[in-house]
Amino acid sequence: MASSPANPYAPTPVAMSHVSPLATAAMSVDQEDDSDGVNVLAVAWQSRWLILLFTLLGGVAAWAYLQQATPRYTSLSRIFVEQKLPSVLAGESLGAFSTKHLYTQAQLICSPSVLNAAIEAPENVGIETFRNTDNPLALLREEIEVVVGERDDIINISIELENPTDAAQIVNSVVDAYITKYAEERRSDVVDVVNILRSEKQRSDQDLEERRQALDEFRRDHVTLAVQSKEGREGNVVTELFAALSRELNATQIELLEAKTRYARAQKMLENPDQIPFLMELARTAQAGSRSGDLDGQIQMMEQNLIAQQAKWGPGYPAVRLLEESLAKLRERRAEQQQATLNAYVDGLRQNYELLAQRRDELQKAYDKQFALATEVSQQAAKLADLQEAYEQTSEYCDTLNKQIREVNLSENVGAMNVSILEVATPGIQTFPGRRKTLSLGLAFGSMLGFGLAWLRSMLDQRLKSIEEIASVMQLPVIGAVPLMAGSRGREGDRSVGGRLVALQPRSTAAEAIRTLRTALYFGIGGESKTFVVTSPAPGDGKSTVASNLAIAMAQANQRVLLIDADMRKPTQHETFGMTPTTGFSDVLTGAVLAIEAVVSGVAPNLDLLPCGPIPPNPVELLNNGMFSEVLEQLLRQYDQIVIDSPPVMPVADSRMISAMVDCSLLVLRAERSTRRISVGARDELLRVRTQRLGVVVNAAPIHRSNFGGYSGYGYGSYGQVAYGHEDAAEARPAVRRRLKSMADEDLTSIDG
Repeated sequence: MASSPANPYAPTPVAMSHVSPLATAAMSVDQEDDSDGVNVLAVAWQSRWLILLFTLLGGVAAWAYLQQATPRYTSLSRIFVEQKLPSVLAGESLGAFSTKHLYTQAQLICSPSVLNAAIEAPENVGIETFRNTDNPLALLREEIEVVVGERDDIINISIELENPTDAAQIVNSVVDAYITKYAEERRSDVVDVVNILRSEKQRSDQDLEERRQALDEFRRDHVTLAVQSKEGREGNVVTELFAALSRELNATQIELLEAKTRYARAQKMLENPDQIPFLMELARTAQAGSRSGDLDGQIQMMEQNLIAQQAKWGPGYPAVRLLEESLAKLRERRAEQQQATLNAYVDGLRQNYELLAQRRDELQKAYDKQFALATEVSQQAAKLADLQEAYEQTSEYCDTLNKQIREVNLSENVGAMNVSILEVATPGIQTFPGRRKTLSLGLAFGSMLGFGLAWLRSMLDQRLKSIEEIASVMQLPVIGAVPLMAGSRGREGDRSVGGRLVALQPRSTAAEAIRTLRTALYFGIGGESKTFVVTSPAPGDGKSTVASNLAIAMAQANQRVLLIDADMRKPTQHETFGMTPTTGFSDVLTGAVLAIEAVVSGVAPNLDLLPCGPIPPNPVELLNNGMFSEVLEQLLRQYDQIVIDSPPVMPVADSRMISAMVDCSLLVLRAERSTRRISVGARDELLRVRTQRLGVVVNAAPIHRSNFGGYSGYGYGSYGQVAYGHEDAAEARPAVRRRLKSMADEDLTSIDG
């Protein structure tokens, strides 16, 4: 096999100079921003065979495990423990019984004493299960399972062993050992408890008699405690008198403080002349009915008479002087009377204070005496209460013992537990490994593992798979979608067929998709554009095939169209139209020939071709020498539309330079091959050179999705499908390929003629 040629799209230093660090950053950011969530159903459907394979592998692994695993068998016995013991002290059940006696019985069944009894049973001597272990007790404690029913009082006893016969025999032995060791021994336990109760009752009766005698003797020695108060309340005469003295002493103390306060205030007012009128008012209020009011009336009448006489006779008249002398005597008499009243009032306050102080002293003496007596009586009363409480408690305890003893029935069945064996253990059924459970788990684990691998593959897969995903990631208008068809770009004959499919198979779905793309360019993003560049993010996306078919479709619309093969690194258009030119686009850019001289006319009706020509060593320098724009202007005078096939965007800078000088750029992405990072990077590079119009064409779009105009419903599929533009696509059937090759040869013959 021949060695692969060097990559014609390897980046040159000039090409790399056009890629700025911002482009790399933009690619990584866009890759993160455009990442969408994974559709679970889509992942499952796309990887259904992988999931099915791992599901089958999981089932096979589970089946193999079932074949190798040692089966184990479970035997079960069910018993019912009926509680028939009498209720005794504090309302609890006799012996080990309690509010959760069933759980207690379950623990007793698992106890070493019961298990040892089962191991030592005659029927278990020499059985296989015990022969194969050094510690039978540890084996039973690990394997035996005792469960109390959640909705009933049934105790389930089971064991899982490799020998089904041994399992049944051991379970039955454990049940028999439990019944023998605990259930039948309960009778003697109950009798012992009754004897204990009677002994306790005899001792309690003796204590009760001693405490009654002590209580009666204490009451005889302290008769004072037996005398109750008149009201019949709790207490005695001593405590009642002490309480009365305490209340009286407190009241006297309060009155004494009030009297002392009034006496001190009166003395201060008596010493202050300004306070005399207020003190006099208090004295008059206290001594209602005194004669001071009569003197005030006489003085007031005499003052009025004096004023009248002075007005009539003048100040020096004898009658006036007589009235003045009488008025002075009355005033002097009133002053003496007021002073006497004040002295009497203050002296009364003093006497009241001294009387209350004397009464307070007498009450204090009586209180102290009664306090000592009440303290002694209180201590005696506390002792009496203790004796009374001890007697009552002992009496109540004796009554309880009498009641419990009466409830005990000392018949033959008193204290026996009634244990009913509801189900005797039989040779067990296989419970491990469970076939259904193991197979189900194996299938489930295999399917989950397969789906996990499919999910991981989908998460790591950065390919763009659908038109919707491409539109979402690229954020550009998808102006066309070409379906996947059989064909190849690896051989010259197949390239000739795929590149001219619109002319050779006009009714195929691919031809219809190309014509729809042409219409979208005329009435959509293209507008009045005359120059179009067709490129792709990376090699193998089918941009050359799309360019040649688009040029043929435009020519079929009665337009003068020129197809320029500007891919000066790996040209293919001369192979598509079956020619070997000696000059071409590269010679035009160097100025060796004129553009019109290098054009090959009539490769198809209304379509001319400007082939690449010799591959130059410096394509970027040729595009950047200024000749390209002049050549475009010259050619636009002779053609209505110009379609340019350029190299991919990411490896080299050729397409970016061409895109900056044309009216419209078409970025061809191949479904299931183009990746997010490279596609978004190509978009950013084209936008960075300020391309005027930019749209996306999806190549190899799944036809069943009808995302390219619904061509799958037109009925054109019967004409066969030919893939193009991808070297990994499936080859067309030989008969169809031969028929298309003959049609291409006839078409070329007609053109040459």
